[in-house]
Amino acid sequence: MMGMTSEAMVDMVHALDNMPLAYGANCGTGASDVLRTVLGFASKGKSTPIVSKGNAGIPKYVEGHIHYDGTPELMADYAEMARNCGASIIGGCCGTMPEHLVHMREALDSRPKGDAPTLEQIVEALGAFSSASDGTDGEGPVRGPRRGRRGAKPV
Repeated sequence: MMGMTSEAMVDMVHALDNMPLAYGANCGTGASDVLRTVLGFASKGKSTPIVSKGNAGIPKYVEGHIHYDGTPELMADYAEMARNCGASIIGGCCGTMPEHLVHMREALDSRPKGDAPTLEQIVEALGAFSSASDGTDGEGPVRGPRRGRRGAKPV
């Protein structure tokens, strides 16, 4: 989304003179996409804590208000999967309400840590990714040629 793969971001962060105490991903286009990014961070095998803060679903305009369709149960599954993907700081972003957080905390306290989920398991539990590629496979979006008259002199 920001023009850099998750793996490249880890390399950039670890090359900083003053490294942050943690780094991660939040918001974006849904919890599935955040987890795919967290998997990329974790694949680098660094010890710096990873943050994961996914949306409580996808925003929809309903009767004059923005509504997020992520249920507390879905966010509980997201929290468990975020931990299993490698995140150690887990929260919610847009649309997250107190009831979501209660279910997330309960899931983290009551469910055992498991193996990292596959991309297919993430999609099955949380929904489809917003794009077929996260950019790490060279199949991400490519900037097209510029159009317009930038720098052209007025006539």
